[in-house]
This record gives sequence, structure tokens and C-alpha cells, in this order.
Amino acid sequence: MTIKELLIKEIDNTPSALLEDLFSFLKTLKSPSQYPSASYQELLDRIDYLETIVGIRKGLDEFAQGKGIPAENQ
Repeated sequence: MTIKELLIKEIDNTPSALLEDLFSFLKTLKSPSQYPSASYQELLDRIDYLETIVGIRKGLDEFAQGKGIPAENQ
């Protein structure tokens, strides 16, 4: 699955409230800020969070397809 496909899938599965929060945050980055480094760090933190969510969902999808090994079998 390409990054674009993963992103579209994540957007489709993400609650609207979370997307609205993310978009409102991104809008604040366009306006002049007295604390640009804080905004940049916040953006990096949110990107890390979203990457984590994508990874977890991908892992759960793979496990649901039978590609995983249950922990109790190891």
C-alpha cells in the first residue's frame, strides 16, 4: 500500500473532531507567531502521534489477515 493510500485510509477512519483539531492547528502555522519553534515542535509531536496510529492500524490489519503470530504462541 502506498503512502497516499495509507493517508487516505487514515483520513477516512479518523474521527471528524480529530481532523478538525489538526486542520485548525495547521492554520495557526500560517499566521505569524511569537513562538515559531514551539509551533514547529507541536507539529512534529502530532506527526509522530499520527505515524504511531497508522503503524498500529496497519499492524492490526495485518493480524486480522492472519499475518501475525499471537503472543501466547511464542
